Amino acid sequence: MSAANRHPFLRWLDGQVGSPVFTPQQIYQMTVPLVLDSLSIMFINMLITALISSAGETSIAAVNLVSPLLSLIMCILSGISAGGTVAVTQYYGGGDIARTQKAAGHILWLTTLTGAVLGAALMLFARPILRALYAQAEPVVMEKAASYLVLGALSMIIFTIYTGVFSILRGLGESRKCLYLSIIINVAYLVFSLLFLNVWKLDIFGSALALICARTMGALCALAFLFLPKDMPIRVSFRDIFSFEKPILASILTTSIPFGIEQMFLSGGNIILAAMTVPLGTTAMAVNSIAVSLWGMTCAAANSAGTLGITVSGRCIGAEEKEHAFRYGCKMCVWAIVLLGVSVLVFYPFFPLMLRHLYHAAPDVQAETLRLLYSLLLPAFLFWPISNVIPGILRAGRDTVFPSVLSLASMWGVRIVCGYILAIRMGMGLSGLWVSMWAEWAVRSAILAVRYFRKKWFAKAVPAKAG
Repeated sequence: MSAANRHPFLRWLDGQVGSPVFTPQQIYQMTVPLVLDSLSIMFINMLITALISSAGETSIAAVNLVSPLLSLIMCILSGISAGGTVAVTQYYGGGDIARTQKAAGHILWLTTLTGAVLGAALMLFARPILRALYAQAEPVVMEKAASYLVLGALSMIIFTIYTGVFSILRGLGESRKCLYLSIIINVAYLVFSLLFLNVWKLDIFGSALALICARTMGALCALAFLFLPKDMPIRVSFRDIFSFEKPILASILTTSIPFGIEQMFLSGGNIILAAMTVPLGTTAMAVNSIAVSLWGMTCAAANSAGTLGITVSGRCIGAEEKEHAFRYGCKMCVWAIVLLGVSVLVFYPFFPLMLRHLYHAAPDVQAETLRLLYSLLLPAFLFWPISNVIPGILRAGRDTVFPSVLSLASMWGVRIVCGYILAIRMGMGLSGLWVSMWAEWAVRSAILAVRYFRKKWFAKAVPAKAG
């Protein structure tokens, strides 16, 4: 269909998303796979949480304790992959294919080395770490948590390869390949979980074993996606993987170090928040884990707006189009609100049925979970999009320190302090922890909006250079 014959709304939409750097069709081609990718990841995670929940409250409580520790590794890897994505998208946006390939190689060895060191530490010291953090946990919960942590850490070491390749593909704008990889690893995770949990009744051990099998398959497929297709815009060689160039490494670490430190402290905050649920009882830990999984499903599509924003804004900055990078950031916030609204309308009506028939939750668990989720709706629409999209846009513009410092300050100064006061001292329980969460969103979004619209970050938004 010619542009003149398109519906007026479609022509208007093309004008909104198009720019000198991207055609509307390129934006659409990246958007749809990213949305499906995010949805598939969170949908599978929700199903796995439901499968574990059906094994009993002690199993879901153990996962609730271990998840923040495994997330610690994942968040550090995410910091490296974020820096790699920014470097790849800027080199590629500037047309420097050789540097793009070398940056890809640096990402692979850096993520693998980091994940191996951190994963080995968790495997060796699983029980001492859990005893130090969750001394009040019931013995049966502690024992299940220790087994899950050892195997989960092993799976994370394998997962480093997948994470590195995924960040490279995302930086290149290969969102369709990212979607295929997500489908492969998540469907494999679901199939293995059904086999180990439902058929063989291996309880929490089966869930960890499913992670190992799925992530091994995902890592092998990720390597095949990077090296085999002939339509890849770059050709990464083994020489690129084992290369070491200080300017390229510095370009990656400029984003990775602040973001990685931020993620470490944020994960530490999440560990403390998980520890706050322990005195509230096993039922409260189960409610929190189920509610988090359902909320993750709800905001999954909206998360794709932030991921897309990093790619398009970084590419614009690589092409020295700062104003278009700024405008795409604003559009991604609006897009996140739209996707969040659609997700709420689609998913929320089914939550009562899911809690009864999928999670097999007790009536009191169902009621408390629904109350938490409905109480989150208004603050989510007001504060979640800006607080979760804008940091990625700033990092794509190499303004890395500010969003990291802000995230740390808001996590420790608002969520943890308010959570302790409201949940423990004032006796609000889980409600206090969730109120502190959206209070943190509110503080962070207000400060980020001021930073973003004043455009002082433009001074740092320069294309990556290899020297």
